[in-house]
Amino acid sequence: MSDPMMWVFAVLIVLAMGGVAMLAAGHGEPMAPAYDDRPDALVPASRAIAADDLRKVRFSLAFRGYRMAEVDALLARLASEMEGRVPRGPEPAASTRPPDVVPSPEVRETAEEWAAAHPAGTDILDFSTESVDTVESFLDQWSRKPGRSDAADNDDVRAAGAYVGEILVRAVPGAVWVRRPGFDSTPVVELPSGRYEDPIGRARERYEGDEGDSIAAWLEAALAAEQRADARSSEA
Repeated sequence: MSDPMMWVFAVLIVLAMGGVAMLAAGHGEPMAPAYDDRPDALVPASRAIAADDLRKVRFSLAFRGYRMAEVDALLARLASEMEGRVPRGPEPAASTRPPDVVPSPEVRETAEEWAAAHPAGTDILDFSTESVDTVESFLDQWSRKPGRSDAADNDDVRAAGAYVGEILVRAVPGAVWVRRPGFDSTPVVELPSGRYEDPIGRARERYEGDEGDSIAAWLEAALAAEQRADARSSEA
């Protein structure tokens, strides 16, 4: 082999060895692997995106930056949700809608005004469970009056029932006044256990009935039943 050819082969060998050395040292970059344009599953697709989902998003790095397909897909979805175009579940049927909550001041003011107008003063009608005996005494007196009006037309009877209901609302955290079909638009008390009590109806029954329709016994039973329900819920 002639000297020039030897020199050419020597130069090629040196260049090849230099290239290998550069790659081993981290210089240069191999070609990026093929990557299709399908958006990555970076966030849940079966529900609306939450703030925590966005905090966990990590876009894939491609040659010279992020993949635009991922960025575009996420931005389009965010815009759609913010504009309210994301399909939502069907509205609940009318029969499953929660009852209308009666504004507390409406019934509370009725009860408090009646208690304040009580001849014995608010020291007795103080919304304690013991004060229900005084309410029963009044109902008995009214029921024995000659020419008394019907319970449904007697504002005092309704106010007395509102007072009894306020005792229950104040004694049970989470209890609220609501209007519910089946009670002739009369406010009733919804308890945390899901039970409903009708204190105004109870007051009307006592007024129309006899001393066997004890409101005190009803109130004691209602409170006991709620305590048992609360205890079962705590054990579950």
